Amino acid sequence: MRSFAQLGVRFPSLLVPRSRHSLEKWCVIACDQYTSDLDYWQAADAAVGSSPSALRLVLPEVYLKSADLENRLSSCAEAMHRYLNDGVLEALPEGFMLVQRRFASGQVRTGLVVALDLERYSYDHADKTLIRSTEDTIPDRIPPRLKIRAHAPLELPHIMVLIDDPNHTVIDPLVSADLATVYDSDLAFNMGHITGRFVPPEQAGGVLCALNALYDAMPAPEGGDPMLFAMGDGNHSFATARAHWHNVRSTLTEAERLDHPARFALCELVNIHDPGLAFEAIHRVVFNSGGTEAVSRALERLGIPAVFHDETAPGQQIRLICAGRETLLTLPKPPCAVDAGSVDVIIAEMIKADAQATVDYIHGEAEVRRYGAQAGNIGFLLQGVTKSALFPTVGAFGPLPRKAFSMGSADEKRCYLEARAIDRI
Repeated sequence: MRSFAQLGVRFPSLLVPRSRHSLEKWCVIACDQYTSDLDYWQAADAAVGSSPSALRLVLPEVYLKSADLENRLSSCAEAMHRYLNDGVLEALPEGFMLVQRRFASGQVRTGLVVALDLERYSYDHADKTLIRSTEDTIPDRIPPRLKIRAHAPLELPHIMVLIDDPNHTVIDPLVSADLATVYDSDLAFNMGHITGRFVPPEQAGGVLCALNALYDAMPAPEGGDPMLFAMGDGNHSFATARAHWHNVRSTLTEAERLDHPARFALCELVNIHDPGLAFEAIHRVVFNSGGTEAVSRALERLGIPAVFHDETAPGQQIRLICAGRETLLTLPKPPCAVDAGSVDVIIAEMIKADAQATVDYIHGEAEVRRYGAQAGNIGFLLQGVTKSALFPTVGAFGPLPRKAFSMGSADEKRCYLEARAIDRI
């Protein structure tokens, strides 16, 4: 039987807030949510105030283009050092964390916080690695994130990595195990409730056996590994961790490379078949777009046939929201099998023709409709990818178009809680 190390898994040494009877101010949602909603993050900042919070250790992406970006980056690194020096964070023994998140809907998502080996991951389409990307990775998105990681002694993950475990053999048996509760708290901002229970190495044997069985059941590609782990959320964060590790690795001896903390990335494993894991589309909004007329002109220039306002027309259907009204667009011969890919082709042409137009990726239909009601904007409502299709499609054909699917709504994304050292501190 393969060891955890041979399967690319490591027991992390987790850091958790020492004062954790209430996590309402400590936990904040993933930084890549509400990227066009500055009000959300300003409200979170006001709610946290001077209390210790993960918000002080991460950079919400709404600020990536802000004039004070460098100051914000410095503040994150300074807060990490301060929290370490002041004892805000408590170190746990090596082990996994079994996490159960109950949402406002009542649904519960179960996951397992582990560290994965970045040497076993690649986002290159041709590489058959154990850990793979499920969507196209945009190299230009890595440098600003790399700047954050390069000066940070800690990582706080919003990464969720999927396993294809239809019989619920890997994570679910731990739910009934006798495990010590580390945290159990309501969360703010409609994020629900979260419980974390510590899994010491001596109680993780079942996880190892089940992962070996999943590995053995998958067809192994020639010259590579089966896709045991597939990126769910945080694809570019994981790619950034890999880029950082490659920079660090070049400074180390062979012996030092074996267990340097930067070689691993903290994430939450989630079974794609978990009933609390919702698969949803990631929609698009084009700001300063020129409306549906701009869409029509883009389609003409691209030579893509299109039908408007016909529910019965065969083809790929996309709903447009402009000036508060909904329009149905059907593409009889879509440029991509996935609607997200087709829309991205159209949007790229729109932006090429109009330098004022910009695009954002939106989780949640209500938010798309809100932006689509504003003058000059147009929203694209997509259908997304089903759970059952993800592993077979990516395994056979490689990553999907960027942001082709989302796991749950914005408030159901992973919230920042645990941390881990990525430098020898």
